[in-house]
Amino acid sequence: MKKYVLFLFLAFLISFFPINALQLKFNEKTIRCVPITSSLKLTVDYTHSVSLTEVTDVYCVNSSGIFAVQERWQEFEAGQPLEGYAEDGFFVKDMNMYLGKSWQYWFIPLNNVTVTLNGNVVLSKPSEEGILEFEVFKIPAVMIAIGWCE
Repeated sequence: MKKYVLFLFLAFLISFFPINALQLKFNEKTIRCVPITSSLKLTVDYTHSVSLTEVTDVYCVNSSGIFAVQERWQEFEAGQPLEGYAEDGFFVKDMNMYLGKSWQYWFIPLNNVTVTLNGNVVLSKPSEEGILEFEVFKIPAVMIAIGWCE
C-alpha cells in the first residue's frame, strides 16, 4: 500500500513538472501549442505590403527562446535589410540573432501570410488583419497529457 501511495504522489509531482512549449496566437487566439523537445523551425512567408513581393523569415525556436536565422526578400523596400547576398531570385541575410521569448508581427489580408512549423502549415492567409505572436513559455506536463498542448 505504501508503494502505491508513493507512486501516486510521484506521478502527481511529475504531472506538474514544467516543460517548455511554443504557443502561436493570431489575434490572441491560440492556433498551435507544441512542447519543445528539440529545436523547432518556424517559417513566416508573406507578401511585402509596399513592393508586393515575397518575403520569408526563418526562425529557430528552442527552450532558450526564439532566434532569427534567415530573411529572404526580393526588393529593398521599407523594413528590409540593407545587406545580403543574392540567391535564386532573392536577397538573403543569414543571422543568428536572439529575439527573446516572444515575437510579434502585424499583418493585413494583403500580406497573404503563411506560417509553417517544422514544414507543416499552422496559419494560412487569414482574412482579417491581426497580430501574429509566438511565445516560448513553461507549461505543466499535465497540460500536454490532457491534450491542451500537442
